[in-house]
Amino acid sequence: MARAPRPRPRPRGETPPPVTSPAGQSDLFAAAQPPARRVLTYLDIAALGLGMVSISSLHAGAGPDGYLYHVTTRDGMDTIHARGTVVFSRRAPLVLTERPGVAAWLADMVEHDAPGPDGPPDSAPGERPVIFRVRRFMIDDLLENDPDRTRRYGVPFYLLTGIARPEHEGGA
Repeated sequence: MARAPRPRPRPRGETPPPVTSPAGQSDLFAAAQPPARRVLTYLDIAALGLGMVSISSLHAGAGPDGYLYHVTTRDGMDTIHARGTVVFSRRAPLVLTERPGVAAWLADMVEHDAPGPDGPPDSAPGERPVIFRVRRFMIDDLLENDPDRTRRYGVPFYLLTGIARPEHEGGA
C-alpha cells in the first residue's frame, strides 16, 4: 500500500492559511469573547449592612424601602453571624423580598413550620422567625427575579444567586 505524502513543514514565522468553514459559516472562536461575568458565593455581613429587624417594626401597608429582607430561624441567623458571611449559590440562592413581602412570608412560614398536622412534628414550639435586611444597592446586580414566589405572594421576591448581570441588562 502506498502512503500519502507528508505535508511540507512551514518555515518559522509563516502564519497558517485561514480556515474556511463549510457553507460560509464564520469561525465562532475568532470573535472577541464577552467579558466574564462576576460570580460570588458569599458576602461579608458588615459590608452588606446586614441588620436584624424587629417584627413589630414592620407596619402593614408600608411600601418598599432601600432594603431587601430575608426570613429565617434563630439557628440560621446564628450560623450567619458565626461565619460572618451570607452564603449563596446558583443552586442554593438566598431568597429576598421587599418590605411588603415580609408579612406574607412570615404567615406562610408560621403555617408550614408550626407543630401539628400540617407542620413538622419536631419543630420547636415558640421558635420565632428572625428577619434580617440588607442594603439593596449593594447586591442589586446579583439578583434575579423569583417569578414563582412573586406570583404566589403578589409582591416582588428575588433570588440572590451571586451571578452578576451585565451592565446593559435591566434592573431587578
